[in-house]
Amino acid sequence: MKILVTGAAGFLGTNIVLNCLQKGWKVRAFTLEGSPVNYIQRPDVEILYGDVADAGAVRKAMGGVDAVIHCAGDTSFWKRLFERQRRTNVEGVKNVMQAALELKIKKVVQTSTVDTLGYNPDGLADENWHLYNYAGWGYNYGDTKREGQAIALAYAKQGLDVVVINPGSMIGPYDHTLQFGRLFMDIRDHKIPAVLPGGAPWAHVNEVAKAHIAALEKGRRGELYICGGINETYRTVFDAIAGSIGVKPPRYTMPPWMTIAYGYAMEFIADFTNKKPDLNPGQARYMSVFPKYDSSKAERELGFVSLPLTTMIEDARDWYLQNGFL
Repeated sequence: MKILVTGAAGFLGTNIVLNCLQKGWKVRAFTLEGSPVNYIQRPDVEILYGDVADAGAVRKAMGGVDAVIHCAGDTSFWKRLFERQRRTNVEGVKNVMQAALELKIKKVVQTSTVDTLGYNPDGLADENWHLYNYAGWGYNYGDTKREGQAIALAYAKQGLDVVVINPGSMIGPYDHTLQFGRLFMDIRDHKIPAVLPGGAPWAHVNEVAKAHIAALEKGRRGELYICGGINETYRTVFDAIAGSIGVKPPRYTMPPWMTIAYGYAMEFIADFTNKKPDLNPGQARYMSVFPKYDSSKAERELGFVSLPLTTMIEDARDWYLQNGFL
């Protein structure tokens, strides 16, 4: 079988490509020009450069493949990049789904996020929770991913075999874009003055990748599968990272009001420095709450495994050390 993986050179994308190869499948890796592809350069990987926002490039990339894993996404939180984020997270999904429908692709797995569901302030949210309480927060990533997910599900109703995976925050190997690697380094160098007040679901990136593979094989059309993992506070995660590298964690936990104020300050400074802010107000609001999710459906139907936090962190740490990042 030949699989098209969009966003193939990213953190999750790299893990998905490597898992496809373990299945004996051939991969066409679609990624932006200039992306680091050294981790996916293998004999059965064909690398094709392009942008999912370019409908013509997407259609060309999809020619001759059996199935698609649409992993490409823009996680930016700087308001100057919101237009680009919308093109990727919304128009990109439409381009992929339309091409797949026209070319009669057997199956499409769409990488979404638990953020599209909103959160249950009183307990766990599952795939049936649809109170999107991030609306109006300025959380553009969640807003655009929610729109993209709705597009994917609309194509499922048109007859396209689409399955949606909703991951939580991911930790593990091949994080060459340093989504969490930067956090390891900043904690090591005592550059983080305080811990954020909220929490999140945490999943091993390889388990999320394996769930994508399982979704291609047995995921049900039009279904969502939460791959959230374990629900932990940022304090627990920061403490565990610090312990894994033998340093003391930040002592202070920032209250929500201060976190949001800091987000506004960083965004204001970014307007003058033309550098991405460490945090913006929407992200600050998002990271001041503690959303918790139920991954039992993915565990039951896709074999998703919620690994211990220490396993995720140690696997990530070891990869950063072995590859000269830490």
